[in-house]
Amino acid sequence: MKKLLLASLCMASVALTACDKKPNEAATTTGTDNQPVATQAAVALSKDVAADIKSDLTQIQTLSTNKAKEALAFQNEVTQAAQKNDKAALQGIVEKMKSYTAGFNKELDALTLKSSEVDAVRSKMKEANNLGVELSEAGLKNPPDMNEINTLQKKATEMQQALLTEMQNLQTKANAAK
Repeated sequence: MKKLLLASLCMASVALTACDKKPNEAATTTGTDNQPVATQAAVALSKDVAADIKSDLTQIQTLSTNKAKEALAFQNEVTQAAQKNDKAALQGIVEKMKSYTAGFNKELDALTLKSSEVDAVRSKMKEANNLGVELSEAGLKNPPDMNEINTLQKKATEMQQALLTEMQNLQTKANAAK
């Protein structure tokens, strides 16, 4: 049980930090509201414009890097609390993760993106963030539902890999804007 809880919470924190690396660095990494942003909906987004993709990727990567330290702190807290089998501390960490995720998603929404491609990445990042919280909550259930946890872990892994691939492809396009 303790290992399962630790694994699910760590997987959730990995989902929160997976996008903090540039695509070429993230190849070694293993993990939203999908509602359109009102300000973005009024703006026509470009498609296949390398300069816009490059600018947007820089914004996403900067924000993600800034948020990564906080997400890694969650991972450390989770590890310590799980080793002590401190259920109350774990619940508190999950509550902090919820708040962190909501804030991160709001900051993602606040980015003024120009490209439809990176806007789609933003939506997937938010979805991954929310999935991380869902996975954390599933790990805290008593008793935990192994099928639910396995399904969520599989979905998180697939989502992280798809996001990584998409970011790498966009980085290749952005490099054409040099």
